[in-house]
Amino acid sequence: MRTRILATALAAAIAIASLAGCTASASSGSSAVGGAAAKGSVASGSRSDAASTSADRSIVTTGTLHLVARDPIAVADRITSLVDSAGGRIDRSTADPSGRPSAHLVVRIPAAGFEPVLTAIEHTGHVRDLTVDSSDVTARVTDTGVRITSLRASITRLQQLLAKATSSTDLVQLEGALTDRQTSLEQLLAQQRTLADQVASATLDVSVVVPAAVPPAGPSDFVGGLLAGTQGLVHALAAFAVGFGVALPWLLALGVVGALSALAVRVVRRRTRATSA
Repeated sequence: MRTRILATALAAAIAIASLAGCTASASSGSSAVGGAAAKGSVASGSRSDAASTSADRSIVTTGTLHLVARDPIAVADRITSLVDSAGGRIDRSTADPSGRPSAHLVVRIPAAGFEPVLTAIEHTGHVRDLTVDSSDVTARVTDTGVRITSLRASITRLQQLLAKATSSTDLVQLEGALTDRQTSLEQLLAQQRTLADQVASATLDVSVVVPAAVPPAGPSDFVGGLLAGTQGLVHALAAFAVGFGVALPWLLALGVVGALSALAVRVVRRRTRATSA
């Protein structure tokens, strides 16, 4: 009889967890209907209703910004100061001062002040490209909250049943169910914290590079061409003089060796002729 009661209670706890999923689906449907109603309000020109609905939404904002500046490292420092002043944080920052300097930052900016901070960051250099995306996660936030509430109620009920259980079979079943519920709860709480952080702070990916090198323009008239040709001739003569200066010691050494070799050949030939005579 006691086992049947505990089994019935366990089934009731499982039904509570199932109810969480149904409630979450209903909440998602309600959120979708609410979103459609908000769009209808905007279309009809009711700005106050649209503003009120927008304030109740959970929006995740992400952006990508590419800047061009003569000193990317200094610009990265200014961006860091702007984000810190706005109460944000730097998630990642890298800088390469060698060769063609560049910097890369991933910053988190409070959502309420994202627009003015973004404008200030744009003014630190020349904007080459900017992309900002907004995602409505209201349904996910609502669904996660409802599921957490239902799981907590299920865990409380299982703990009460576990305190009253006497048989080992009931204890094993209840402990297994309780462990599953607690694991699911921890996962949902982690998802809730991540969503809350994403909604509270916008994420902006910023890269800063130096301007591309511009090839020099060629001469446009006779005088310019004459000057360019003269400069080319001077550079060619200078290069030839440098090359000749480098090769001269080798040429002298080779000339000495060649002269000695020719002298040795003549001496050998004379001795050969004298012997033959």
